[in-house]
Amino acid sequence: MKKLLVSFLFCSVGFAAVAQRGKVNSAEEALKSQDLAKAKADIDEALQNEKTKDDAKTWYVKGKVMEAMATKDKSVAEASEAFEAYKTALDKNAKLPEALLEMQNRMFNLYATVGNAGYGNLNDQKWDSAYTNFKKAFDIAEYYNGKGLTGSIPTDTSMTFYIGYAAQQAGQKEDALKYLQKAADLQFKGEPALYVLLAQAYEEKGDQANWLKTIEDGKKAFPKDKRFNDMEMIYYSKTGKTAELISMLEKKVQENPNDFQTQLDYAIRVDNMANPRDEKGEDQPKPANYDELMNKAEAAYKKALELNAADPTANFQLGALFFNRAVGFNKELNGLSSKEQSSPKAKELQAKVEELMNTALPYFEKADASFTAKGNLDQGDKQTYESCLYALQKIYAIKNQTAKVEEVKKKLDGLK
Repeated sequence: MKKLLVSFLFCSVGFAAVAQRGKVNSAEEALKSQDLAKAKADIDEALQNEKTKDDAKTWYVKGKVMEAMATKDKSVAEASEAFEAYKTALDKNAKLPEALLEMQNRMFNLYATVGNAGYGNLNDQKWDSAYTNFKKAFDIAEYYNGKGLTGSIPTDTSMTFYIGYAAQQAGQKEDALKYLQKAADLQFKGEPALYVLLAQAYEEKGDQANWLKTIEDGKKAFPKDKRFNDMEMIYYSKTGKTAELISMLEKKVQENPNDFQTQLDYAIRVDNMANPRDEKGEDQPKPANYDELMNKAEAAYKKALELNAADPTANFQLGALFFNRAVGFNKELNGLSSKEQSSPKAKELQAKVEELMNTALPYFEKADASFTAKGNLDQGDKQTYESCLYALQKIYAIKNQTAKVEEVKKKLDGLK
């Protein structure tokens, strides 16, 4: 009787284990019929049982159930739960037959679900979420590719760029630089913004070699994008390599001698090199070749006006060149002592101020007329026009032309 009882007890234990393995099987069957609620309930029950909770197959089915739910719901949380379940299954049995046959596609489904969520965050400008979800997608791919199983999840160059972009927007500077550089190494050519952002990152880091290299790579990848020429000029300007910058600018002018915009851009850049300002707009010390640069700028402005005599910006810029030189001599004049105010030097400075003001005046007046003729002005033109009017008001005041001062004042009031 005792022996029969023991046998019965052993049979009962075996039946319980089979019953729980049956929950794993029923979860799979429910999954096949798309009854995800039942599949999840069954697999969760199997994971609560001592006999099946540590079985690799149980965790693998858990991963399949959560993968199906994640795909249906487009849920990052469910995809993450599926990923952890698959990892647990592989940790328990790295040679699980089902995993060897199916895991590549299953991991890719999770990678795609999380990655697509990142793109959705990107479109909504939720930079932190986009960065986090792209990072999770990369973690999934990196994990699977490192297991040495069948196949691999290929590197997505677009996502590599966009995780860098999202990181940059989210203030994750180091990761932004890492992923943007990786996208460049992969020769991603979907967005010229890659090279713009990467160059800015190296500029901020103070890495001049990679800053310039990135700009040059951007020019090669997108030869028609004019931003990279501008960025190259900015590089030479900010790094104090004025000789290289002037050479580049003059080459561009020589290649386009009758292009008005090229002439004007050259004139403005050389003018700015002669009159450097800091980020707050404060004047910086003049370069040693100030006079040479100013002469080059003046000649270029005049060439631009030969090509388009009525352009308001070109007229304003040339007027401003003469006006600013007058202001410089006026400061020097005011810096003289009271005894020196009647000296030959003072008279010479005063004559220079008056001559330059008179030279600037017709260009400002031409700019005034051209801006007025344009009618509606964009914000940039409004700022230039406002500067033009202030200069005119100053010159008319020096000349004691009160009526014209009032006329200009009314135009300034009209811009507000």
